[in-house]
Amino acid sequence: MLRNRHGHKAKKPVMVMLHGSGSSASIFRIQTHMLAKDLSASYDLVYLDGPMLSGPGPGVLPLFAGMPSYHRWISSANVKLSLAYRLAELFEVARHIQEQLETQQIDPEQVVAFLGFSQGALVALALLGLRSAGQSAWTNLRFCVAIAGGTTGDAAQLDNIERLVEMLSSIVGRGDGKFPGSTVHAMGTQDLWYADGQRLASMCPEDRTQAMTYREGHVLPRKKKDVCQLIDLISNVDKLSAQAGQAEQTTIMQSMPSLLNGADITEGLAFLSSNGVQV
Repeated sequence: MLRNRHGHKAKKPVMVMLHGSGSSASIFRIQTHMLAKDLSASYDLVYLDGPMLSGPGPGVLPLFAGMPSYHRWISSANVKLSLAYRLAELFEVARHIQEQLETQQIDPEQVVAFLGFSQGALVALALLGLRSAGQSAWTNLRFCVAIAGGTTGDAAQLDNIERLVEMLSSIVGRGDGKFPGSTVHAMGTQDLWYADGQRLASMCPEDRTQAMTYREGHVLPRKKKDVCQLIDLISNVDKLSAQAGQAEQTTIMQSMPSLLNGADITEGLAFLSSNGVQV
């Protein structure tokens, strides 16, 4: 668990940095050092370890061999789990992150964005989705950055993600089935899972999404021009999301039990179904 400023309460808006599967906060801080130089001018960057121990993930070895530990945020896409279990995992991740932020004296209201790579990108999108549905401690969370997001080519898992996005869209009263949040997407055109990233970006509305590609594989942007372009997109979406403000809560959102505070996931899904949301 790392921060730009150790032992001091965050003075800037907080951007939480989420590593990929089979990585760690320490590794991700090294991987993002070029981005962090620019981002840290506007945000207090907070790096956290995922809650699950893991073996080394894609691209981690041999450069980061011998690290003390490797982590992941959620179960592998290859593990077949029910919708209720997947949602329960996400709420556990949200609670884990909030507990880690509290140890650094970071108020939930200071968090404005999540930036994630690979599996961390999926989690960043999911946490922004929970905020859109009124199921989040981070009341000022406005946007997320998804870099090389994907499910390692698992089409069935992407189908499930699209299903969740459509469900979320219904909860917040959108009529287009699109993701109800402001996002930045960055995808390497030589990434084995480039198509995953494209599909994730397509689930987001054009007026609230900015996307870019860079000519590399399953890595973060490293060339100066790519880093500068990504910083510009983040700045643009930050401003647009601030201007848009928070949407009013729908009747479903106002009545929905607080899953973050321990309400039963199955009962929550039953509540949505009874209110006309396809689950």
